[in-house]
Amino acid sequence: MTDEPVSTAQTYVLRTDVVRWAIDALTKQRIHPFFLAYLHLHSLTPDEDNPTPVAPLWKAFGRRYLSMPGGPVNKPYYRPFFNEVSKPGRYWMNQNLAGSWAPGSLRDVPLTVVDISSEGAFTLKRESGKLALENLLYGAPIPVLALSVFMLRNFGFKSDNGMPVGRDVEALFLLDFKFRHASDGTPVGDAASIFTTRHPTLPVSDIFVAHNK
Repeated sequence: MTDEPVSTAQTYVLRTDVVRWAIDALTKQRIHPFFLAYLHLHSLTPDEDNPTPVAPLWKAFGRRYLSMPGGPVNKPYYRPFFNEVSKPGRYWMNQNLAGSWAPGSLRDVPLTVVDISSEGAFTLKRESGKLALENLLYGAPIPVLALSVFMLRNFGFKSDNGMPVGRDVEALFLLDFKFRHASDGTPVGDAASIFTTRHPTLPVSDIFVAHNK
């Protein structure tokens, strides 16, 4: 018999006040609602330098990243931004994401960053990050930490090297959505166009707390 090492990994979760901070930071910025769809399509694109057609999984995307309790009836999804600032009633989304982002429903702005085939497949345009910055973000990059915290607010982070930090949540977000970053965490490629590492002052120094089952 051999002794197997016992895992000492601790699970950490993002603090509630840090999630509130992230939502507050995002609501102050003008962001086109199609930006969420852009993130999902980017996550399905293996190579941003050579985009290929992808088939979106809207329902799975919504359940994984956008589900939030407390909304209006039949609106289970939440995004803390809209293309008109200070319209919180527009932050809640109905469960039919496929209908909201169906090829036939898209208007001029989404079509500046994505091509749609006659079969309904989506393909990001080349240098989609620059196009998204201009057309979906109105020229203002998003604080990557705020977006990372919001999108990963329901996730647990396992670590056996102590409490994670902001760079860890940013790295996981970029990995999940197939954005590239340098060894020091600096966004590159599409990510360099649409994200900034500058962000509003955090309410606490430690953004995580240990999760005790």
